[in-house]
Amino acid sequence: MFETLTITLREGIEAALVIGIILAYLGKTNKEALKKYVYAGIIAAVVGSIATAIAIQMVLAEWSEFMEGLMFFIAAFFLATMLIWMHRTSKHIREDVEVGIESAFDKSQALGVLALTFFMIYREGAEIVLFLSATAKEASAATALEGATGLALAVLFGYLFIKGSFKIDLGKFFKITSVMLVIIIFQLIIGGIHEWSEVGIINLSQTGMSIIGPLVKESASILFTGIMLGFLVLLFVMVPWKEVNTEGIEGIEKRKALGAMRKERNRKITVGIVAAFLIFAFVSSQISALPAGVDPKPEKVSAAGGVIKIPTASASDGNLHKYVCDMQHAAGEACPMHGSSGEANVRILAMTKSDGSAAVAYDACALCGAAGYVQEGDELICKRCGAPINRDSLEMGGGCNPIPLNSTLEGEQIVIKTEDIKEKADLFKN
Repeated sequence: MFETLTITLREGIEAALVIGIILAYLGKTNKEALKKYVYAGIIAAVVGSIATAIAIQMVLAEWSEFMEGLMFFIAAFFLATMLIWMHRTSKHIREDVEVGIESAFDKSQALGVLALTFFMIYREGAEIVLFLSATAKEASAATALEGATGLALAVLFGYLFIKGSFKIDLGKFFKITSVMLVIIIFQLIIGGIHEWSEVGIINLSQTGMSIIGPLVKESASILFTGIMLGFLVLLFVMVPWKEVNTEGIEGIEKRKALGAMRKERNRKITVGIVAAFLIFAFVSSQISALPAGVDPKPEKVSAAGGVIKIPTASASDGNLHKYVCDMQHAAGEACPMHGSSGEANVRILAMTKSDGSAAVAYDACALCGAAGYVQEGDELICKRCGAPINRDSLEMGGGCNPIPLNSTLEGEQIVIKTEDIKEKADLFKN
């Protein structure tokens, strides 16, 4: 949330700055006739960006965790390079663009101006496309609204900038948005690591996943949103205090000037406090409104004759069910469901798949260990990282899917050998 707004606003303003500088330079050098090639370059860059978006969607028609992770890392790379480039050039961006225009004049005025405009604007458009491809698997009204809002604000900025009626502290703008971009880059890298760990490209330990997991959950995303909102408040509200020159002013006029300065300062402090309260209330309400998921109380089963038996009727209602040992074995008797040391307590889950068959697995995965799952609708949700698991993939294993358990169906009973359960029992050590 608001990552799209931040990216489109920043990239849009950078593009508007470039366009404004080019148009201003052409006007200053009496080359008004070349302005139409600037507009042609803008149109070509927009068309090129759209074509890039279509090409990426065609490549990603079969979306996978690998491709999703790859797009996370590519987007993070380009945002990082853009951040470094802006840090180096923000103080002399006008000079750099004007040098580029002079170079374009040397090659061929019309073609040079068109090419310069195209590549400068296309770079911004391509970065937006890459970011959106990495963060949005499916288009949504909220994402479209954020993007449209960011671009609309950037167009408004560009219009006012070109007309000369809008002054902005570019240094402060780029400092604040740079911090926002660092946060977004961090989220992208964490998301890429998580996706690639699911397909085994990156091997994360359970300790590593215990760190990464909470950072990719929906609650963390909402928290990041609150932080981004805070920076947006800084960007649009916390402008420098109004400077009042009191030199040569005495008596009542000086008191009026100082009073106006204090009034401006107090107004901004008030706005900042109110905005901070509203952001805190928004984040709190959004996190508290997240579905908690259904985590059923484990049912007790007996281990007898080297097997445990689960009635199919108890797992045929489409809901998640969990099972643990009923502890009804003789004192000192080794129970495979308690692991090699006797300190574990295996949890088994069962759920009906869409075809009506029952799937059983450990209430654990290879990545997040025995954190377990809750049910939200027809999906299971990993308690540690929030990864959604389709119920039809319960017996597939891999990634954040539950570790599968061998089982057989005998009449109305699901039968699981205790020796099979023992294999991963130590994951459940307290």
